[in-house]
Amino acid sequence: MNIILIIQARMSSTRLPGKILKKIEDKTVLQHCIDRCSKSKYINKIIIATTTNNADDAIKDYCTNNNILYYRGSENNVLKRFYDTACKYSPDIIVRLTSDCPLIDVNILDDMMQEFIQKNMQFLQPKYSFGDNQKKMGGFPDGCNPQIFTFDILKETYANVTSKFDKEHVCPYMVRNYTNLLYNIPNIDKYKDIDLSTLHLSLDTSQDYKLICAIFKKLYKENPFFTIYDVLNIINNKSISLDLIGLNLYF
Repeated sequence: MNIILIIQARMSSTRLPGKILKKIEDKTVLQHCIDRCSKSKYINKIIIATTTNNADDAIKDYCTNNNILYYRGSENNVLKRFYDTACKYSPDIIVRLTSDCPLIDVNILDDMMQEFIQKNMQFLQPKYSFGDNQKKMGGFPDGCNPQIFTFDILKETYANVTSKFDKEHVCPYMVRNYTNLLYNIPNIDKYKDIDLSTLHLSLDTSQDYKLICAIFKKLYKENPFFTIYDVLNIINNKSISLDLIGLNLYF
């Protein structure tokens, strides 16, 4: 079975330009995403899907210099870029991740993949903070939320979407049309009691960068592939600044 991970990446973030090539400890944000996901038991290839924008030449150069697979496509039609990337590798299953998730936990990813395969799913994403109802139900933080789907579902999505909104994203059509297959990760027994749904752990702002750097400084040297449980422990133990944590909570 051919399972690939496609990481969407671009330099032109409005709030934190160039964020994915910023350093955290000894590596770039993008490299942390790649390295952590490369520990997956299921993923065969990792590909960076970037754009043809001149600003993203830096991503192309980084990938070339570090022997990382990449594809360049439309900046605005993200769905087409993602679809064209997938077509190059003819996968059976695709994992989607954005490059601003250096805290992605490969254990969660592999547990999701196991559920996906065993239950013959077509679309799967973890529940994470996305409104009051989600908060009450519990879940995982933004920044630890890969999405998994079959290549057939991606083909269907690409063939059917027409709106600008759907073309600027990859998965809204899937969410709308396959909600009966949406599987909430906390329903897996080992995750049922964990709730980090109010914590924001993706890299969007300079404040996010300070928090993520603080987490890496505390955990990375002892275990470069620390888990979401390790993050939860240092937050509960107040091992990093409460000011950093507080500013990264959804209220």
